[in-house]
Order: sequence, then structure tokens, then C-alpha cells
Amino acid sequence: MEKFGIEIKWAAIFTLFSCVWAFGEKQLGIHQDFSNIVFSTLALFLAQIILILIFFIDKKKNFFANEATFSQLFKSGLFYTGIITLLSPLAIYIIYQSISPEYFDNLINYQLAKGRFTKESLLETHNIDVKIREGVTYTLSMGVIFSALFATVFKKK
Repeated sequence: MEKFGIEIKWAAIFTLFSCVWAFGEKQLGIHQDFSNIVFSTLALFLAQIILILIFFIDKKKNFFANEATFSQLFKSGLFYTGIITLLSPLAIYIIYQSISPEYFDNLINYQLAKGRFTKESLLETHNIDVKIREGVTYTLSMGVIFSALFATVFKKK
């Protein structure tokens, strides 16, 4: 357990941060009018990259004593990614069922007002099941990419 303590700690922080971010978006009205959703999503993405970066710094310094190889860091990153991936359905459920239960209805109504889609097509793409699948896929793919990137950057020279 101690071997993976840093991964577990930072995965929990990452997941909690995502829920807190969604709460902030809701409080700012972003989940109602979606006018700033692109800016908010980009800012969240950058903040999550910073959290991943801090995880790698913490792991290299406090577990590997600044002597980590690419392989060691990449494996740690993959384990970290795996934990976040396992936690992501829970976070998505909390965000869209507790923090912002009207999110999908608001999004569908917003897009209907734009006149680009039918209600049926929007109902098929904007629901919790699709969001969970997208969240798991996104987390895995981005986790592998950033694990490789940061393992390359932080490996022992």
C-alpha cells in the first residue's frame, strides 16, 4: 500500500478537485447558459495538467529520491491513471446527479434553442451513461499520454 500511496492520494485529490470545479461552474451559472463553457473546460484541463505534474514531482522526489527512470515513472503514471479512471464514474455520478442534476436538461434546451439538433439526437448524446463512457475513455487516453510525457520530462538524466 505504501508503494502506491502517492498515486492514491493524488488520484483522490484529482477526483475531488473535479467535483469542486463542477460545483464552482454551477455556482457561476455555467451549467445554465453555457456561454463560458469553452473557457471553463479549457481552464479545468489546464488545472488537471498541473495536478498531474505535481503528482509526478511528488512521486519522483518523495518515492524515488529524484532517481526515477522513465519506466518507473511511466508505470506510476499508469497506476495513477487507473485509479482516476476507476474513480471517474463516481465523480461523474456525483457531478451530474447531486451537484448539477439539471445539467443535461439545460444543455439540451440550450442546444435546441440554437436549432442545430433534434431533441431525440440530443437525448441520445447528453445523458449520464454517455458521459461516464466518455469520462472513462478520456481519462485513460489522456492519462497514458501525460504519463509518457511527464515520465520523459522527469526521468533520471
